[in-house]
Amino acid sequence: MKLKYNTAWLRDANNPVLPPLPGSAYDSTCCMNPWAVVREDGRYDLYYAGADNEGRRRICLAEAGEDNIAAWERHGVQLSNGTPGSIDANWCVLPHIVDMVDSLRRLYYTANSGVGKGLSAFPGICVAESRDGGPWVKLDTGPLLARTKVEGDPDCQGIAGGSVLRVTDVDGRLQWRFYYTGCPTLGDDVFLDQQKRICLAVSDDGLHWIKRGAVMLRNPQHDYENIAVAGPVVRRLLDGTYQMWYSAIGTRWGYYSICYAESADGLTWNRGTHYGDNLQLGPRGSGWAANDWENKMVEYPSVVTREDGSYRLFYTGNGYGEGGIGTAVSTPLRATIDDNGAHLAASDGRGEWKLTFPSLDRQSAVRWLGPDPDGSLWFETTLPDGIAIRLRLVHQEDGLVVRVTVMNAADRVAREAALTAMLTPVRETTLPSDVIVNGRSARESESANAGDSQSVREGGCRWSPAPGDDVTIQEDGGLMHTFVFTGLDSGATVTAVALICIK
Repeated sequence: MKLKYNTAWLRDANNPVLPPLPGSAYDSTCCMNPWAVVREDGRYDLYYAGADNEGRRRICLAEAGEDNIAAWERHGVQLSNGTPGSIDANWCVLPHIVDMVDSLRRLYYTANSGVGKGLSAFPGICVAESRDGGPWVKLDTGPLLARTKVEGDPDCQGIAGGSVLRVTDVDGRLQWRFYYTGCPTLGDDVFLDQQKRICLAVSDDGLHWIKRGAVMLRNPQHDYENIAVAGPVVRRLLDGTYQMWYSAIGTRWGYYSICYAESADGLTWNRGTHYGDNLQLGPRGSGWAANDWENKMVEYPSVVTREDGSYRLFYTGNGYGEGGIGTAVSTPLRATIDDNGAHLAASDGRGEWKLTFPSLDRQSAVRWLGPDPDGSLWFETTLPDGIAIRLRLVHQEDGLVVRVTVMNAADRVAREAALTAMLTPVRETTLPSDVIVNGRSARESESANAGDSQSVREGGCRWSPAPGDDVTIQEDGGLMHTFVFTGLDSGATVTAVALICIK
């Protein structure tokens, strides 16, 4: 099943917005594990793990506004390491803030004792509390959740945090759920040494937890998550849908990327039907501008809702925070690969559509490739008459851009080349009039033809060159858009761009 609330992300041009601060006493070498809280005044409190020159990692706090997301005011350490020999003597990381009652807040965090190799140095998850905005005080309860050291258990070797939320279970009772990371194995093989699973524990009070086992494993069919899944961030929508963003390790990049899943009950998770459906953000390797802070890995997502209903993502880059913390905003549409076309989903769940190119399919079946680290899809082919065509779907803040590039590879002038795109609703409940192609919707006009193509171009599309174009409403409520290229000299290359958006 395709993901209903899927989205893509647009990275901030100022990334990393919270880099390590040289000379700082608390985050000079690392800023990692962001956890964002939206305050009543609309500003963000960003809790994160900062590392000093000695490598100690502690929970820190910074704040910024949506209007200047790169200007962070740092407030220093909020929760420090424990005494030598304690469970959190080395690191306090992966903060998660939960508002309770009567001005009580809890900070769940992951402890690193400094004893053990790799993941085995993470023996448990702990908690601190704050009342009336006061300082955080660790509860003297020991780890709320601890590794078992029992062979075969999903958290045998190590355990790390994720997210906590309160839900109503099937019996109508209020229940706390903790989605966390379990480390079952160690070894020389990366599939053993880095294997992680997403686990679940439940509680009546948020302090005493009962483990329910693993709810998500690595996916051997996806090379971006065929080694590990970890660091789950779970939220629940008003219609009951559970959303999970998580970090995944796979052989495609060798390090982390950020993925997504949905669930009706929070137990069984859907990651989509096709390759890349759930891949939301990948490392930007060579060839990308300003990629030095996230060219190997992106991980530790934290997602909040903006005032306009879209999402803001905070995440960590290279070296587990050595590159700092970046941010991105969600897009209103997400395009993914589908059988015989591309699948378009509204990120707010309003509808689903299929994008096809019937005239091209008749000559050369369109099989999309991708996604790239930002979610773009592409397809290339050369037709028998020597016309080379490249299609590309690019996400942006106001919709989905369809880029059509045509090159005349023949040794003669091509008098005319036409390419038709069809946008068809997937479900009967989908209103095609909610979708606009270049400013023209089904409800606004029964049809538009080449004779009034200027009005279509005025809706936001500019062609290069500017041919006549044709938008027609089909009987099934779909939208057909025809790209027309005329007088292409041998070797000439032209590009047309159309924008698909939602009202």
